[in-house]
Amino acid sequence: MRIKVTLVTLLLAPSPAFALLCGTILDPMSVSATPLMFGSYTPASASASSTSIAISCGLLGLDLLPDFAVSLSAGNAATPSGRYLAMSGSHLGYNIYTGAGYATVWGDGSNGSVTQSFNSILSLGSIGFTGYGRIPAGQYVAAGPYTDRITVTVSY
Repeated sequence: MRIKVTLVTLLLAPSPAFALLCGTILDPMSVSATPLMFGSYTPASASASSTSIAISCGLLGLDLLPDFAVSLSAGNAATPSGRYLAMSGSHLGYNIYTGAGYATVWGDGSNGSVTQSFNSILSLGSIGFTGYGRIPAGQYVAAGPYTDRITVTVSY
């Protein structure tokens, strides 16, 4: 089963009073994410930001989480490893990484990117992941609002 949600969508559903395995029709998973906001970019230095993605069970978050994987779409790009922000035909390269060292691209498992996984026995509530965004220095582009839209997919 796959759940797709954009970085700004929150899905909520009621939870029964007793513990169920989350991710069923009776107890759907909820996914939320904070926007990745870089602010102003100057070519002389890299720009960094982070996003938080939370996966939880029902409204109360008291049910059992199943094993799952979290992937991020490529957004404007053809592959996650080549992500870029766009404005009127101009591109500003950036990416989202699994750690603050910016070594591993968080994507869908293609072209050298990886997914984040959660594996646990009898884990209740919710789990959170952090994505570390970085725009490399040295990109000279026109000033203006650059955007991308990334879809979070939870597979279980």
